[in-house]
Amino acid sequence: MSVDEICENYAQRKAKITVRILDDENDMLLIEGDASALEFLGNLFLAQASASDCGFQIAPNSAGKALFNPNSTLGIYIHRVPCMHKTSNE
Repeated sequence: MSVDEICENYAQRKAKITVRILDDENDMLLIEGDASALEFLGNLFLAQASASDCGFQIAPNSAGKALFNPNSTLGIYIHRVPCMHKTSNE
């Protein structure tokens, strides 16, 4: 399945993830969800590993917002290296 198909499938299943900074004292990112939401993330990472494009993003205020809990303040950008879109500065 493609990353888009996975997102569509889990959005229909009402999977919701929370992504936010855990607290101001630690450099920790909280990624939280029920079993279905964590399964979604696992499948999303696996799909991105073999996707035709090297990058994919979803966020609570843009594409993929149906998959985020309202408490989410951060999105996710998954980037596979080596990058397919290298610039002359890389």
